[in-house]
Amino acid sequence: MVGQPLASGIGVLPAASGGFAGEYDLLVFLSIGLFGGAHCLGMCGPLVTTYAERMETDDRWEGALTSYEVRQHALFNLGRTIGYAALGFVFGLLGALLYETVSLAGVITPVQGGVGVLVGGMIIIMGATRLGGYRQGSAEAVVSKAGIGSLFARSYALISSRIDRWVNGVGIVGLGALHGLLPCMLLYPAFLYVFAQGSPVYGALALGALGLGTIPTVFLYGTLIQSVSARQRQVVHRGLGVLFVALGYVLLTMGLMRFGIELPMPDIPFYQPLNPMMH
Repeated sequence: MVGQPLASGIGVLPAASGGFAGEYDLLVFLSIGLFGGAHCLGMCGPLVTTYAERMETDDRWEGALTSYEVRQHALFNLGRTIGYAALGFVFGLLGALLYETVSLAGVITPVQGGVGVLVGGMIIIMGATRLGGYRQGSAEAVVSKAGIGSLFARSYALISSRIDRWVNGVGIVGLGALHGLLPCMLLYPAFLYVFAQGSPVYGALALGALGLGTIPTVFLYGTLIQSVSARQRQVVHRGLGVLFVALGYVLLTMGLMRFGIELPMPDIPFYQPLNPMMH
């Protein structure tokens, strides 16, 4: 039963709709990726620049872009998207396992409500920090020191040790996939959201959409552009803040509804994962 819609609500539309839900919030995740491309440059830009410098090609004029380089950067971004989707699947699966376990124990409603309130609140806080003047890399630095810094250090070491071997072949897909293991405040709210959804399929689709959204900016950075101004990144972070606050509010409101507490919910085309009316 793991991976099935949570109480007929997570992952698919109500029975009358007859299809997958979440197509609208998949567009939101795509928008987060598009907005968040500049954030990716701040965190992954140095590595992307390193890949560009290590690509071996003699078939070029001075300063010209070759089809080989275009292919390699495309494969790298494909790998990043695959890596994000795989992690989305994992977090959705963890949520499904949690809900399945507590369902067997007969306490699904309070757990759903608690997850909605906790995760929604955390996403709102993350969004608020961006609206309040988020500084690139500040939160990632805190997370990396919170007992899991060695994991991120090993991730960097793993990527660095494979650059020369993988950057000039299809192995660059693997380099891209490994980027999902690096500290990233663009991904953390998304991981929390799909965990609360409790659907591995939805998790893969949502994080895959986010990854696709980041491709234009990261691809252009690696092939044509080498800088994005600090002011442009700040504008982007404020846009991300609005999107994260909206996603968090949806989860928070749906979680409180499980406890009989009603908050205003506009009639928006968001998938509402914890909506009691869907069960």
